[in-house]
Amino acid sequence: MVGPVASGKSTLAAAIAAHTGLPHLDLDELFWGPRWTPVGPELFHARVRDALASDIWIADGNYGGEVGETLLARAELVIWLDLPLRVCLPRLIHRSLRRAGTRQELFAGNRETFSHLLARDSILWWGPAHHRRHRRRWAERLHPDQADGQPVVHLNRPHAITGRLRSLGLLAPKEA
Repeated sequence: MVGPVASGKSTLAAAIAAHTGLPHLDLDELFWGPRWTPVGPELFHARVRDALASDIWIADGNYGGEVGETLLARAELVIWLDLPLRVCLPRLIHRSLRRAGTRQELFAGNRETFSHLLARDSILWWGPAHHRRHRRRWAERLHPDQADGQPVVHLNRPHAITGRLRSLGLLAPKEA
């Protein structure tokens, strides 16, 4: 599952994992070390390779390069959440403020804090600054001419996402 920051990747991947029983691989958990320090490329790549040792999984993240290509090469289906910034930005702000307010632990003991959210390297700055670049990268990489026949579910309307994933059997049917 790929898409820009706050497009719903982790939430949907967790829901799909819960419904299907697939192991859920959150790439951010593999990437971040303590104090919001990346673990380093060699360790990150090794963690991803180890996590992909299973034949079945659902992974979410927005990683390109070797890791992104490894995931795409092994994936049976790519779900691309291609949502505009006007959808993602309010989600990002709400999510970040909630996490900071509750002191929710994320990866490797890291937490978003109100002071961290104001810093120039904050996800509140990084997400919007990279939004267009990530959408463009996935549009190029997942274009039918570049996807090498790999099935891609391109979802670009927030209200259609759940219904489409239900129709594929990836989410539980709607309760009556």
